[in-house]
Amino acid sequence: MDFKLLGVIVFAMGMMIFVFGKQFILIRAYFGDRSMFAQMFWGTVVAGVGLLILYATGTFE
Repeated sequence: MDFKLLGVIVFAMGMMIFVFGKQFILIRAYFGDRSMFAQMFWGTVVAGVGLLILYATGTFE
């Protein structure tokens, strides 16, 4: 698997958790119906990992 594609997928998942966490029931079930701030935190963390993968593969050069 191409690591750039992996980075895009991880980043997109993080942004979906950050933006739509309260609206998608599967995301709420996965994170245990936590507060909005916890979902925003984990969305930011996951999106950050995706950005690190993209940066490590040289996408932004």
